[in-house]
Amino acid sequence: MPDLSVVIVSYNTRDLLPRCLAELREAVAGIEHELIVVDNASTDSSRAYLRHEAGDIRLILNERNLGFATANNQGLRIAEAPIILLLNSDAYITAETVRSAMRTIHCNPYVGLVGVRILNPDGTVQAESGIFPTLWNDIRVSVGLDQLGRSSGQAPTIAWPVDWVHGACMFARRVAVQAVGGLDERYFMYSEEIDWCHRFWKTGWQVWYLPEVTAIHLGGASSQSNDLSRRVALYRSRLGLRRHLAGPHSSMLLWFAMIAGLAGRLAVRPALQVITRRKVGYQSAGADWQLLLAIARMDPLARKLAS
Repeated sequence: MPDLSVVIVSYNTRDLLPRCLAELREAVAGIEHELIVVDNASTDSSRAYLRHEAGDIRLILNERNLGFATANNQGLRIAEAPIILLLNSDAYITAETVRSAMRTIHCNPYVGLVGVRILNPDGTVQAESGIFPTLWNDIRVSVGLDQLGRSSGQAPTIAWPVDWVHGACMFARRVAVQAVGGLDERYFMYSEEIDWCHRFWKTGWQVWYLPEVTAIHLGGASSQSNDLSRRVALYRSRLGLRRHLAGPHSSMLLWFAMIAGLAGRLAVRPALQVITRRKVGYQSAGADWQLLLAIARMDPLARKLAS
C-alpha cells in the first residue's frame, strides 16, 4: 500500500512531462508512492513518451479529451494511497512541499484538502489562495471595475484554513474524497477546484493553504493552442460556478454583466483609436466579438452549463 498517490493529467505537454516526472520522482524519493498519469488524447508525442516511461506509471490513455475534471476523477478512482496529490503536467514540486503537505494532513484529522503557494517560473507569485467569489465580485471582474483598485483580501502567512486553493497542486485525504466525491465533471476546465473546495467545506472537511512551501506552474500549457476556446471555457465555468454557489438567478445576472463588459470593451475601442491616433487591437477586437457571440448563446439557467 503506497503512502502517496500522484495523479497527473496530460494533454499535449510532451515537452514538459520529462521535467515534471523527473522532479516529482526526486520529490517523493523515500516515500512509498504510485504514479498515475491520465492522457487526454494528446495529439503530440506525449502518448509514445508515456508508453516508453510506463515502467512505474499506472497509465490511462483516453481516446478523446474528456476534460480536466473527468480525467482527474479517473485517477482518483484507482488511487490507493491515503493521500492523493493532483498535480498539473506543467507544474514542478519539491520534497519539502510534499512532506509539509503530507504532515499537515496527518497531524490535522479535519483537514481534507491542502494547497500551496503557486509560483511563476521567474519566482514571482502566480496564485495563493482565495475566498469564494460573491456575485458583486464576479460582476466587478466582468465589467472591468476590478482594475480600479486592489483587492483588500490578504493571503495567510502561516498554514491556515482558506475557502479554496489553486488546482495546479492539491493534496487530498482519500477518505475525504470518498465522502465529498470527485471533481464536478460538468466543468471541462477552470473553476473546478473552487467548486470542489466548496463541497469539502459543505461536507465538513477543512481546506488549508501552506504559504511556506511552493510549486512552480507554467500555466495554460495545455490550452495555448486555441485562445478563443480557452476564454469561452473560462466564462462558461464562471457561470456554472455562480449557479452552483447561489442559484440560477445569480448566474443570469452574471451573464448580463459578462455581455455588458465585453460590449463596453468593444464600444470604447474607436474612442481609444482617436485618442491614441493609432489602431487599437483589431485582432483582439475580433476575438472579443467571437467571445461575445459565444456567451450570448449560452443558457445561464442551464443545469449543465459548465459542460
